Amino acid sequence: MAANGKSMLIDTTKCFACRSCQVACKQWNELAAESPVPTNRGTYENPPDLSATQWLLIHFKETERADGSMAWNFARNSCRHCIDAPCKQVTNNADSITVDADTGAVLHNAGTESESFNAIRSACPFDIPRKDADGRSRKCRMCIDRITNGEVPSCAKACPSDAITFGDRDDILAMADARVTAVQGEFPNATVLDRDAVRLLILLGDPASSYKLQTAPA
Repeated sequence: MAANGKSMLIDTTKCFACRSCQVACKQWNELAAESPVPTNRGTYENPPDLSATQWLLIHFKETERADGSMAWNFARNSCRHCIDAPCKQVTNNADSITVDADTGAVLHNAGTESESFNAIRSACPFDIPRKDADGRSRKCRMCIDRITNGEVPSCAKACPSDAITFGDRDDILAMADARVTAVQGEFPNATVLDRDAVRLLILLGDPASSYKLQTAPA
């Protein structure tokens, strides 16, 4: 792997849930609309869950902060591209799940899957992969076709608030740590989830329990 590969920082303190990233992911990857069409569930969060054609989802959670104020906390749910991917560890077919040598992106290769999807999904600490109509595992591919051609992932390109930053892992780690320090005046609980275990780094302003987001087991 070239150097330490690539990583992405999702800064929830900058996110205002416009969901441009969701739209960009759908468009670039030519993912079909959800079927059946999601209905109004009393929240702007839509659709309700990831699927074989929904690889990125912004979750909404209304919380009460320590000072009694109310806040909407937004967090991205998608593959975290684990450094030591548990999904890959359970495969019997070396071609079904691969790790890109240059970026570290964890790729579920539709069309080569021969294992049980249930084993792959169960191995994921974040419960990310979803099964398509043919029983194949589908999820975010870190826009591998874009980044190998010198472009950033479509979600990062589309984000109007610069809440998504993509680059060399060492640079992103340094940026994440510096950003935590910078926001601690306003967000004393700021932290980066699973910093050393994943390539998709999520910076939270409030405690993890204040977000509708699954974290890796301790």
